[in-house]
Amino acid sequence: MSIHFSPSACAPLTLVACAVLVSPAAWAKCGCPGDGNWSQAASSGLGESSPQAVDLAADPAWQVYEFQRDGVRYVQINDSAGTVRAAAGRIGGTAWVMPIGTDADRVTVPGDPTPAGVPSLLYRGPDVEVVRYQDGSQMRWLIRPLTTTE
Repeated sequence: MSIHFSPSACAPLTLVACAVLVSPAAWAKCGCPGDGNWSQAASSGLGESSPQAVDLAADPAWQVYEFQRDGVRYVQINDSAGTVRAAAGRIGGTAWVMPIGTDADRVTVPGDPTPAGVPSLLYRGPDVEVVRYQDGSQMRWLIRPLTTTE
């Protein structure tokens, strides 16, 4: 006799396994995907080299963090050494460059010209994406809100 589990039967087991492995504080902070409470944005630490926030970067050579406070969302880019490279704030589809990081003068947001160089997507979330443009030895950044409402 063999036992077969359907994918829907495994979902509750997966949830229980995750609950056991994830700390209560982390579980409360993240919520569950699909329940409307999924948020990986921290409420403090913007500008820090090692913030207490989830690294969202797709490339292990970089770190991308999201923060949220008082209805404003922020994204910060750090290199692998923890040096803050750039940050931007956003509300809905409006974004602005913040004077944070060594590359603050090389960050673009919608409405600015597209940076020169070879693009590499570092992070795409539900409402923002971060693209690095390599132009010789210089890096430029594009931080683009993907939604027009928050």
